[in-house]
Amino acid sequence: MLKLLFAPQLVILYVLAASTIYVHFRGKQRLRFARQLGDHSTYLAPYNVLMYAGSAVPNKPVIAVDQFPELRALSENWETIRDEAVRLFDEGFIRAAAKNNDWGFYSFFKSGWKRFYLKWYDDFLPSARALCPKTVELLNSIPSVHGAMFAMLPPGGKLGAHRDPFAGSLRYHLGLVTPNSTKCRILVDGVECVWRDVRPSCSTRPSSTAPRMPPTSTASSCSATSSVR
Repeated sequence: MLKLLFAPQLVILYVLAASTIYVHFRGKQRLRFARQLGDHSTYLAPYNVLMYAGSAVPNKPVIAVDQFPELRALSENWETIRDEAVRLFDEGFIRAAAKNNDWGFYSFFKSGWKRFYLKWYDDFLPSARALCPKTVELLNSIPSVHGAMFAMLPPGGKLGAHRDPFAGSLRYHLGLVTPNSTKCRILVDGVECVWRDVRPSCSTRPSSTAPRMPPTSTASSCSATSSVR
């Protein structure tokens, strides 16, 4: 009987179930049970649990940016980054996916969210090198940054709470053009982070977030993804 209960197939199932339960209950914001069963975070749960246990990064929703001194170059040169982002926006390059082929952010586009990719887990995009070379040069000087984009929310824009399935990276946000209002914010597992010009924030992942914008203001930011060690 014990041999049957501890068959390799069942052990794998036990590990997946235990990891999923831990991931589901670790934060304040949770998916409904039925949605959790089919969510991709369920299938990545064993990996995420290992990352939580072995990472030197504190296991909490928001981490002080001071712990990542290599990112200081971005906030110190925020006006350079902002100027390139504003020019891209004015020329129509910061936009939603034209053919619904960016499935990872499909639900975001419904709220008016727009983006321009700079780097995505490989090399910098040719369009980024050509259109915003100074931002690319700054990002290229930081080896821990593996993904980066410009992102924009329109007046009154709101993104519903969501969960990122991957615990192997951190997300850094740098406000570029914001209303500098407490109403322009992102909630990370219940912790409020206000977006302001040249005010960076760094949050752990996966997390539940709900960005909101005041009804008469637009917010643009630079978002960078760095590895967790």
